[in-house]
Amino acid sequence: MKKLLFIALLFSFVYSSAQSTTMIAVVIEDGKEQEYLKYEKNWNKAAQQMVDDDLIVQWSVWKRTPRVGDDNWAQYYVFRRSSKEQDSREISAQTWDNSIKKAFKGKSKRTIDKLLSNKGIVKESRNRTYKWVAGTGWLGLEWEIGDKGYFHYMTQKNDDFIAYENAVWKPIAQKQILDGYRKFWGIAEITDSNDATKALKSSSTHIAFNFMTKKENISEFKFPEDFLSQKALNGMQNSRKMMPAEELTLVYSTF
Repeated sequence: MKKLLFIALLFSFVYSSAQSTTMIAVVIEDGKEQEYLKYEKNWNKAAQQMVDDDLIVQWSVWKRTPRVGDDNWAQYYVFRRSSKEQDSREISAQTWDNSIKKAFKGKSKRTIDKLLSNKGIVKESRNRTYKWVAGTGWLGLEWEIGDKGYFHYMTQKNDDFIAYENAVWKPIAQKQILDGYRKFWGIAEITDSNDATKALKSSSTHIAFNFMTKKENISEFKFPEDFLSQKALNGMQNSRKMMPAEELTLVYSTF
């Protein structure tokens, strides 16, 4: 019965008009990585209290695997997820402050401000807010420190983009979930960004996410070579521009 329930959820992706996520690409000052990790460890404590107080749904920090020639890329990514109901509330600054004070009970405001300050540590924060527009169900919602995640920045080229992804790629991802190799695949539409992100003049309109399991020996996928399959593949590839995958490793998370 549980397997049948999961299969039903797998094939009935719930579009997240009910949720929003902010992805913060963090560029840290040279030589400040250890200070940054201490800073985010403090924020992990504050974020867990915010989850407990129903102010946000989830918060996490991921380290990006560096590549040669990627100067000025973010070294870390922070994800903050909230529900539609949470977004609709007018949450006062005092409410946020009270939640943080509970997380650091007994400490003065001056001490808390110092613990949560990134001055001299973070060079730039590039924010993108997105909503899900395609995806599978989840195989397990749990996170473990050290888990890997992958994402691609994507640029939509025509109106058939998401339709192709759902028709061509989603069934492949669903089979990998059922075979135990994948937790989730999804595409999110970027809905907003801050000035630091806009200054990059990026053409990206979407982000594709892939979360795999630790099961090894996944067989190499070979796309069918029949006429219709190749036409579908070409249509999908021509509907968007996709940048190389970025690898992330989970460092902190609320659970």
